[in-house]
Amino acid sequence: MKILVYLFRSSPVIVSLAIVMSFVSGLGNASLVALAHRGLTSGLADGQGLSDLGMRFALLTVFSLGISISSQLLLSHLYRQAIYDWTIHLSEEILGTPLRQLEKIGGANILSVLIKDISAIGGSLLPILPQCSNVVVVICCLGYLCWLAWQPFLGTLVIIALGVFSYRFFGGRSRETLKAAREDYTVLYGQFRLMTNGIKELKLHRDRRLAFLGQNLKPTAARIQKKLFFWNMFYLITQTWAKFLLLFVLGMLLFVFPSFVQFDSRVLSGYILTLLYIRGMLTSIMAALPPLAAANVAFSKIKSLGLKLNIGRRESEESKLAKLDPITSFRKLECQQITHSYYREREGSNFTLGPVSLSLEPGEIVFLVGGNGSGKTTLAKLIAGLYVPETGEIVVDGVPITEEKVEWYRQLFSVVFSDFQLFDKLLGLESPKLDEKVKEYLVKLQLDHKVKIKDGNLSTTALSGGQRQRLALLTAYLEDRPVYIFDEWASSQDPIFRDVFYTQFLPELRAKGKAILAITHDDKYFDQCDRIIKLDYGQLVES
Repeated sequence: MKILVYLFRSSPVIVSLAIVMSFVSGLGNASLVALAHRGLTSGLADGQGLSDLGMRFALLTVFSLGISISSQLLLSHLYRQAIYDWTIHLSEEILGTPLRQLEKIGGANILSVLIKDISAIGGSLLPILPQCSNVVVVICCLGYLCWLAWQPFLGTLVIIALGVFSYRFFGGRSRETLKAAREDYTVLYGQFRLMTNGIKELKLHRDRRLAFLGQNLKPTAARIQKKLFFWNMFYLITQTWAKFLLLFVLGMLLFVFPSFVQFDSRVLSGYILTLLYIRGMLTSIMAALPPLAAANVAFSKIKSLGLKLNIGRRESEESKLAKLDPITSFRKLECQQITHSYYREREGSNFTLGPVSLSLEPGEIVFLVGGNGSGKTTLAKLIAGLYVPETGEIVVDGVPITEEKVEWYRQLFSVVFSDFQLFDKLLGLESPKLDEKVKEYLVKLQLDHKVKIKDGNLSTTALSGGQRQRLALLTAYLEDRPVYIFDEWASSQDPIFRDVFYTQFLPELRAKGKAILAITHDDKYFDQCDRIIKLDYGQLVES
């Protein structure tokens, strides 16, 4: 089973111990059945205290109880630890996945994996390890029945085989239904994001809100519940059928087999006692199958998105980044005939940027201009190492940036994209005098009356668009990287602050020896830059 393989990779010692304890517990429970049958057939009800057999039964009961409790405690530890490990590992996997691939996967799919699939995989842990004990009990009990009398045992095996076939028949159909429901969950998470992001527009327009609920949210949620109902129905039918199969076996033993095979009363009582005992075990095993099916669907979905869950084999993000030597300066950054292409859904065609050749040097300001859709942001992502060039290469001080060096290369850049994200804590920027530096920048950016800083935590990020951009600029200042990229930073600023950005902020950064690439449409300030690079539908037309 995949789930056990991944568990073993994450905690081999604990998993092995839990499995061994489950098997020992199963053997102990099966032995209790055999002792109980001996007690019934030996007539040990003499009222003179515990017999030798009774003492053995009591000691075995206490032993099985202790082993069972211990295995459950280990299981609880494994469950919590596995959820943590898989959540962190998948987060690291997502952070380590190329940006372009993540954009193809989509935010809804990523959220669905982190929320739905991790829960499904973790949920399968609770029933799976106890079933190791139940499986051992069932196997030992079946062996005991075969030892008692092989003729009825063959009939019992035939009926159990019929139950297995029934499960495979219904289980296969239910898995397909579950896969379809899993795809609808991705759609539902996308609609939840659309609802939260567009809450103002939905509140302002009643008909739009009603249409969103009636045409988007309700049909998707109804499809999911309908498919999950059929999925549960398949398994309920299978589980109920399995219960009645054992009752059918008991009926055959009591009313049919005695007509063809002569049974000793002790054999018959042993069969009835054992089958009644394992009936609950088989029901428990069957109840564990739906979570396992959900976990398999979750594993398949994670794999289909190009993500991996190889715990124990993948180097952690922290240890990998810790090996990188910081890069604090450079002499020349060159893009040599780089290209990148992707599919544009609106136009229904492929867009190709490049080949583009350009260079950046410390202490210069370069403006990147061009019409909407000309590829400016794509080029900025290529330069910053967020996209990998399909052809050509990026060279820093004569050193080509290979896949192994791209993480090191990205540390050159402080970037404020138009769709930037603010964090309420200044992560990765901890320093002894951080709060003092932030207070100075807050005054300079005219945000000191809105935002306070304490121990690296910002009091709020709930600001206007222009103020949020200034707060993003503050973070870029604190990063103090050799290269700064601004993607239409001044577009949401008032005329006064826009002028300050071009005439004060950019020259100050240049004076510090920073290389600056600013995507802009503000031709009024073109005299503030050293060079202008112009793109037209992916092609460099002027530099």
